[in-house]
Amino acid sequence: MIPRFLLVTGTDTGVGKTIAAAALAATLTAAGRRVVMCKPIQTGHIGSDDPQREQLEADYSDVVTESDAQIIARLTGIHTFTNITLRLPMAPLPAARVESAGSVSSAAGAVSILPSAAEHAELIRTVAERTSADHVLIEGSGGVLVDFGGHTAADIVACLSADRDSIGAVIVARSRLGTLNHTALTAESLRSRQIPVTGIIIGSWPEPAPMVDRDNRSALSAIATILGAVPAGAGHCLGRGEFTAQAPGWLHLPQ
Repeated sequence: MIPRFLLVTGTDTGVGKTIAAAALAATLTAAGRRVVMCKPIQTGHIGSDDPQREQLEADYSDVVTESDAQIIARLTGIHTFTNITLRLPMAPLPAARVESAGSVSSAAGAVSILPSAAEHAELIRTVAERTSADHVLIEGSGGVLVDFGGHTAADIVACLSADRDSIGAVIVARSRLGTLNHTALTAESLRSRQIPVTGIIIGSWPEPAPMVDRDNRSALSAIATILGAVPAGAGHCLGRGEFTAQAPGWLHLPQ
């Protein structure tokens, strides 16, 4: 069973969390479920009309003008929201230091602009109730233990409910060499925090798949249930209609 509050976390940055979250949303929606998505902290996002856009794009190759929440909304049409947006493509805490003080020296200032785990959780609960959501997908930033200012994405999910049946996590992993250790560490970290691992999604599946990828996919099933794999490039080459039609075929979710 897919819990009401579901953390979508990666084994690392760039593993395909956003497109995997979109595929989850499309699959659940196709099954008649009402789904919303929350990004507690988005970094590296600048508005298309930001007066410093040109300079930021020159200084940082990985700033974007479309946030993760906006990508998911574009691909699926579901309601999405972001709690706090930071402009620099860094981990949340250093990005907040720059945002709050104009330098990387003020840790206290950084923490002051970052919501607490309880504040994130309260906003998520409020949106869930107002939208009558069956499921809230909570997309993390990088790996599960990334510092959100004295807490992590896992801590936010743990704040959402004392009922373990209503919270869980999906791990988005790579299929290439190294994924077994990264995925096992992520699963161990979640379980040590009393967050059930609902399953694993491979964020970018190559076709044809090399032998190491096929072998890793089989071995990952010893860590947690494999929910499926998103074809490489799906988020870039498919429009909403194609994406929402095809996504349920990529994933096999527990009822």
